[in-house]
Amino acid sequence: MLLITSAKYSSADFTLEFGKIVPSFLPLGNKRLYEYQAKLSKEKVALSLPNNFKVNHCDLEKLEKLNIKLIFVEPNLSLGESILYCINALNINGNLSILHGDTFFSNLDLKEDSLCVSAVRENYEWAYLDKEFNIVNEGGGGGKILTGAFCFSDARTLAKHLVANHYDFVKSVKSYSKEKIMWAIENETWLDFGLMTNYFHSKKIISTQRSFNEMQISQNYIIKNSSWTEKIKAEKAWFENLPSTLLIYTPKYFTQKSGYALEYLYHNTLSELFVFGSLPDFIWRKIFLSIKDFLNICDTFKSEDKLNFNYQEKTLSRLKEFAKQRNIDLDKPFILNHTPQPSLNELIKQTSEFLPSIKEFSLIHGDFCFSNIMYDFRGSLIKTYDPRGLDFDGKISIFGDKNYDLAKLTHSVLGLYDFIIAGFYECELKDYNLSFKLEINENIIAIQNAFKEIFKIDKALMTLTLHLFLSMLPLHNDDAKRQNAFLANAYRIYDLLKEER
Repeated sequence: MLLITSAKYSSADFTLEFGKIVPSFLPLGNKRLYEYQAKLSKEKVALSLPNNFKVNHCDLEKLEKLNIKLIFVEPNLSLGESILYCINALNINGNLSILHGDTFFSNLDLKEDSLCVSAVRENYEWAYLDKEFNIVNEGGGGGKILTGAFCFSDARTLAKHLVANHYDFVKSVKSYSKEKIMWAIENETWLDFGLMTNYFHSKKIISTQRSFNEMQISQNYIIKNSSWTEKIKAEKAWFENLPSTLLIYTPKYFTQKSGYALEYLYHNTLSELFVFGSLPDFIWRKIFLSIKDFLNICDTFKSEDKLNFNYQEKTLSRLKEFAKQRNIDLDKPFILNHTPQPSLNELIKQTSEFLPSIKEFSLIHGDFCFSNIMYDFRGSLIKTYDPRGLDFDGKISIFGDKNYDLAKLTHSVLGLYDFIIAGFYECELKDYNLSFKLEINENIIAIQNAFKEIFKIDKALMTLTLHLFLSMLPLHNDDAKRQNAFLANAYRIYDLLKEER
């Protein structure tokens, strides 16, 4: 059996950014860390968690699909006490592999009675592979540290040594190795998630990106190129024409011949904080106020250029593309969770009259959603990147309809776009019959209420948010299940609009 030890909450630095969280639940590449950890072993997997830690429904489903058994432990126990409790509670006899919850490996190949080691990378009080361990080999030389992965041929022998060493885990492993000699296996794919600084460096290594972007991380810069040259030109133009009063809200920008480079920021995206964290609504109010400051400054810069932000036209065009992809009849009504809904063409007809009217064009970001915004907790300031810089005709401009930025925000907060991207939903489509479930807890509702209050979200913005979900459908043709969820979510928002009438 593989036991992932995550029964103690992460340090205060993590609480500041995420709320109370355990190591195995930290976000990494739009997943939780446990999703990577469980795939390292072909054995049965158990995950220890604090007994007062609440696991949401979607995580429970993911854990079940990964065949991970949960065991809840008193969080005040030491590591050794916690492991002993798990051995007894799970009645583990024979082979036991242990993986600390704050560790990541790209691959892990443990043999019986072995431990993983790596070179020292940071100045920290690591547990070193010293001479008190009885090791067959030297594990690649001296000066190595324990990485948090172990395999014991006899769990009961380990339990005996835990008791004998007053539950000090490292001393117990040393003692165990005197009875059963161990191998030191060097693994340089190890990444540490126990320290906030290491967490950010680890995220830097494992990054997610869209298929049309060519993105490289070099030292402290993100170098961005794309096969879509107009997109890169537009992004460059946005950064190069940004007024100086807005520069504090963006990473440092450096132009290059075929692309550009941005300063690498060691912060979390709002998407990660919203989906994977549990920050209270009063913290989100601070974040929203920083966003509002940014948008207010943007709105002071106006343009009289002729630009295309025809929302209805764009949505209809995208829906035709979606209909071809999925062989959908745009005139056929849908059913959502047993409630009759209009056809997609009728949905556009009913809602288009409520779309916001465009009175003027001001400076906008153009893709102002949670995944493109970070928050600096120490500076109490947002940082944004990946602007659009194009109107709907593909004309390069830093200006546009300010409602578009607000709607992009709304599609993250009220539309729960990032939850769908992360797979935190249930959805099925059969013969125009949609079943759809998004789990929304009380904290999310409180955050949504704060957002609506601060930004004065009205029917026009909610309608535009609905259109955003419809217009993005053909862009996600690589994932039919996600497309179904976006479609269902558009109808969910339509129901919310009907309630406001």
